[in-house]
Amino acid sequence: LATPQIACTKEKLPSVRKALYETQNDGPVCAFDNRWAASNITTFENKDAAHDAGFLVVHCGACGACSNWENLIIEYTTRNNMAALANKCAMRGLFGGEDEITTCIMEPAIGFTGQCALCWTEDIVCTKKHCSFIFLQSQITNNVGNFAVGPDDITSATCEEAHCEVGAFVPCVGATRRRMNIISSIPRPVEEQCQIVDVDWAELFAEYDV
Repeated sequence: LATPQIACTKEKLPSVRKALYETQNDGPVCAFDNRWAASNITTFENKDAAHDAGFLVVHCGACGACSNWENLIIEYTTRNNMAALANKCAMRGLFGGEDEITTCIMEPAIGFTGQCALCWTEDIVCTKKHCSFIFLQSQITNNVGNFAVGPDDITSATCEEAHCEVGAFVPCVGATRRRMNIISSIPRPVEEQCQIVDVDWAELFAEYDV
């Protein structure tokens, strides 16, 4: 049953990756004026427009629901365990529905707030719809906790990317680890990482990274 989902994912991935990453360093950016929690975080046409206004680039692409200070902290501090935590929320959703997923995402283990949490819920629901058999196959092979993504690997993560990110998850959240140039528990090719981020996240969020 996983085979059709794998085939569909392989077919969609090239165009999805082209849309997400080919011109991400040249287009709109989300930037802030470097006043910590009081920062003005807003979208600019490109990095030069942000710099001309005295702003620093936070991530490639327009700002979204997760591009505020509180949720940017979470994007960084959960970089090594977010995939596993989101999987747990997805499992809770099997019995409690979408509301249970949102509750899980907003609990302290993750802590996303407001509309940002709803964006993540929608992404998990989308992944369940399109990638459920790939996920179940990984459970059967005891590979569900392996989030490494090779160039030819089809996993729940690459399936989610193929079906749920363009026109949905990415514009909804705005901030993603690849857009923020954060290396996460799901290693990605360097060309998929935003290369124009001005922020040193380890320095900026050092006090929260415990």
